[in-house]
Amino acid sequence: MPERITVSAVDTSLGPMVLATTSRGVAAVERGPDLVAGLQRRFPGCELITGTGRHDAWLAAWAAGERRDTPPVDLRGLSPFDAAVYRAVRDIGWGERATYGEVAIMVGRPGAARAVGGAMGRCPLFPAVPCHRVVRAADGWSGWGGADALKRTLLAREMPD
Repeated sequence: MPERITVSAVDTSLGPMVLATTSRGVAAVERGPDLVAGLQRRFPGCELITGTGRHDAWLAAWAAGERRDTPPVDLRGLSPFDAAVYRAVRDIGWGERATYGEVAIMVGRPGAARAVGGAMGRCPLFPAVPCHRVVRAADGWSGWGGADALKRTLLAREMPD
């Protein structure tokens, strides 16, 4: 039986997002319209169903700035390294930061800060994996794929009072 993946369009305060959910949790989130190819690579033969997913309300509330626990994620089809990085990054709490090097240590790969950066750049699970909380050691920042304004907004709203 093919994997059934619910794909839903969610209007958020950060703009439209597309959320893909399996029986195990969030499989992908995309700020653009095209996540189908990535899902088909990770879940060969999957059946895509358009509809309302069980985590749509979470995504809309998170985008509006509400502090919410993240739903489970489905890491199938990802490399073991990327999956380990995403699990570690999920442990970085609201208002906290970690450097790429610290995440590398968390996954048992000291010295693999650049590889962690690559995993962050490929991450199909933001914001269920809070990539914006991972920063460079040198300056506490990262370019974040050209989405600097969004990262600054997200980090600012999570700062402890």
